[in-house]
Amino acid sequence: MCLKTIIKLIVDIKAGVSELDEERKKSLPLSCLVMFILLFTYPIIRSTVTSIFLTGFGAEKTPLVWLYSIIGLSISITLYSKFQIQLSIQKLFQITVLLSFLFFIFSIYALENGLNWWAYPLFIWKEIYIVLLIHLTLGFINTILVESEAKILFGPLGAISSVGGIIGGLLTTKLTYSYSSLTILIIGSSILLISGLVFNFTSRKFCLSHNKDLSKKSKVSPLSSIRYIKKFVFLLALIVLLSQFVINLANFKFNLIFNSLVPDKLEKTRRLGTIYAYINIVSLCTQIFIIPMAFQFFKLKTVHNFIPVFYSIIALGGLILGGNILAPVAGAFILFKGLDYSLFSAAKELLYFPLAAEQKYGAKYIVDMIIYRFGKGLISLLLIFFQSSIFVNSLLAISLCAWIICLQQFHKESANIQSQK
Repeated sequence: MCLKTIIKLIVDIKAGVSELDEERKKSLPLSCLVMFILLFTYPIIRSTVTSIFLTGFGAEKTPLVWLYSIIGLSISITLYSKFQIQLSIQKLFQITVLLSFLFFIFSIYALENGLNWWAYPLFIWKEIYIVLLIHLTLGFINTILVESEAKILFGPLGAISSVGGIIGGLLTTKLTYSYSSLTILIIGSSILLISGLVFNFTSRKFCLSHNKDLSKKSKVSPLSSIRYIKKFVFLLALIVLLSQFVINLANFKFNLIFNSLVPDKLEKTRRLGTIYAYINIVSLCTQIFIIPMAFQFFKLKTVHNFIPVFYSIIALGGLILGGNILAPVAGAFILFKGLDYSLFSAAKELLYFPLAAEQKYGAKYIVDMIIYRFGKGLISLLLIFFQSSIFVNSLLAISLCAWIICLQQFHKESANIQSQK
C-alpha cells in the first residue's frame, strides 16, 4: 500500500510538471535553484552573525535586536510594495542581493576595526535580507502555479531548498575548523551573489510590473489591493502571529540554555551549524514523505488544525518538561523550526491561492513579512522584561490554544471568499 502511494505521488508530480507551459517550465526550476542557494547560504550567514552577536552581547539582548529588526523590515516592505509595480521582481531581487553582499563586507571591516556595536545592524540585516529574498521568490512561484499544481509540487520544491540548508549547515560546521567566523561570513555572502544571477533568467511575464491584467492607469500597489479582503488577511495574520509567538518562545529558551552551556564563539558557530543542518533534515524529510501525502489525502483545513496540536505535544515534552537540559530543548527547537519551514510554510502558502495575483503579493507582504516579524518583535518586547521559565512556558501554552481557536474562524472566512469567486 505504501509503495503504491509513493508511485502514485511520483506519477502525479511528473504529470504536474508536464502540464506546465514553456514559460513556467523555464521559471520554476530556476526559482527552485534560487531557493536552494538562499537556503544553502543562510546557515553560513546566520550561524556566524548569531555567534558574533551572542558572544558580544549575550542571549538576553536578542529580544531587543529582534525588535529593531521589525522596524527595519517594515520600512523595507513599504518601499518594496511601491517599487514592485514599477520594477521587475528580478531587479528587486538583484538589488537586495547586491546590497546584502556589500553590507556584509562592510560589517566585516567594521568589526575587524573594533566597532563591536556594529553587531547590532549586522544582526538586523541578517533578519531582513532573508525574509525579502525568500518571500519575493515564493511570491513569484505562487504566480507560476495554480492550487492543484502547488499541492503536488510544493513538497518536492521545498525538499530541494532543504537540501541546500542541510549542505550549508554541514559546510558551516566544517569551515569552523579552518576559518574564523568573519571569514566564513565572507564565503556565505559571496555565494549569495549567485542567486541574483540565476533569478535574472526567470520570466518577466509573471511580474506585477508586466501584468497585462492591470492597465497602466489602474495599477495599484500590492498593499492597496488587499482592502477588499481585510478580514481574511487579519485572521491569517493572527494565525501567523501566534505561530511566531510559539516558535520564538522556543527559540529564546534555546538561546538562553545554549549560550550558558556553550561559551566559546567558534564552538557556538560549529554547534549552530550542526543544529541548523538537523533543522533542514527534519524539513527535508517532512517535504518528501509527509507533505505530498498530507495534501493528497487530507483537507487543507485538517492539516492546519494538526500543526498546533502537534506543537503542543512537542512543547510539553521538550520545552516545559525538558528543564535546563540542552538536548530536549534543542530537540524541540529543531522540530519547531523544521516543521515551520516545511509543513506550516507549505500549508500556509496554499491559503493564498483564492486571491488575485496582486492580492497574493499584498497579503504576503503584510502576513509573511511584516506580521511574521512583528510577532517576533512583540514577543521580543515582552521577553526584554519577562524572562522567567514560568512566563515563557505559560505564554507558550496560551499561544498554542489561541492558535487552534483562530483557525476555526479563518476556515469560515476562507470558505466565504471561495464561494464568492
